[in-house]
Amino acid sequence: MNRLDYDCFFQAATGHPPYDYQRSLAGGESGRSCHSQLIKVPTGLGKTAAVALAWLWNDLMSQSATSNDLWPRRLVYCLPMRTLVEQTQAEVHKWLQNLLSKSIELGIEGQLLEDLKWLAENSPIILMGGEDAGEWDVHPEKSAILIGTQDMLLSRALNRGYGMSRYRWPMHFGLLNNDCLWVMDETQLMGVGVETSAQLEGFRHDGKMPIFGACPTWWMSATLDEARFATVDHPKPAPQLELSAGERAAGRPKELFEAKKVVAPCPVTLSAAAKDDYTKRLATLIHERHQALVQKPHPSGTLTLVVLNRVSRAREVYDALVGGKKPLCDPSKVKVALIHSRFRRLDRQRHESILFGAGDRIVIATQAVEAGVDVSARLLITELAP
Repeated sequence: MNRLDYDCFFQAATGHPPYDYQRSLAGGESGRSCHSQLIKVPTGLGKTAAVALAWLWNDLMSQSATSNDLWPRRLVYCLPMRTLVEQTQAEVHKWLQNLLSKSIELGIEGQLLEDLKWLAENSPIILMGGEDAGEWDVHPEKSAILIGTQDMLLSRALNRGYGMSRYRWPMHFGLLNNDCLWVMDETQLMGVGVETSAQLEGFRHDGKMPIFGACPTWWMSATLDEARFATVDHPKPAPQLELSAGERAAGRPKELFEAKKVVAPCPVTLSAAAKDDYTKRLATLIHERHQALVQKPHPSGTLTLVVLNRVSRAREVYDALVGGKKPLCDPSKVKVALIHSRFRRLDRQRHESILFGAGDRIVIATQAVEAGVDVSARLLITELAP
């Protein structure tokens, strides 16, 4: 298939055409070898789709190209937070289902269709605490997409797999150090995981740890610090992929770069003298400011996002908005959600459905939503934090 076909492939999966950097990552007309690199692209420009569909295209769609012999069999997508894992899982699942539903239109048939069906039925595989990943490791010959938190994935790559029998450590150690494309996303939140991944990359590519097949690493962030990738066995940063000048000057990237965001100090502040009624005054302010925006209708509704530093304060503000005999917010007019790290799964999903939904809504949250979560709000009220 040629480059135009990749455009159709990408659009079938996501509903919109690829940017030039997304097309370049997949290899364009002639395909490309898969090598380690840094991907420095601003937030909101589709880095997840870029890497997932580039791998999928080269693994499934272009098997006749000789350069694709170098593309790994497994995609290992490593993230720093559970919330990001769940978000990425939902997106990848949606893209696989979209491609499967449009397989005839795209000309996917025969063995390619069978491979796509296998992936859609068996991936993405989730590796994070409290989740049952199943026996994905009994099919090392099959393509797979693994998405997980850095503790679960890096520990397996180090032969010390968290949350699993030590008798299976060597299986996952082998599977995650051979024939894999590692994607380290939101590296600014990973701490020492960045240096760990760079050192593993050095082991795999200087002969210290012989591997089968290619096992490159892609590091992604809007704010990459190249110095962190220099370790004892990985002294130099990999090549860097960025938006071209042409991409920055037009379309969605230009809108993001030139967007005006008005910043102002909040009239309600937390102090020792005013801490007793702080949450009530803040809840009143949130309600008033949200109502003011509702008077200016938006096609997707109005989202007011409030980020607080403590779970206890978030709960108090939420209760002030929806609790009591006379709540500030009328549930028939505006939906109110609470997002923090201490929910049970079903309760968390119910509140997250409001965050990612439509209509007029207020979301009270902790930093669980701050980094990497794909959501846009018309109004953000946030407590200052380091």
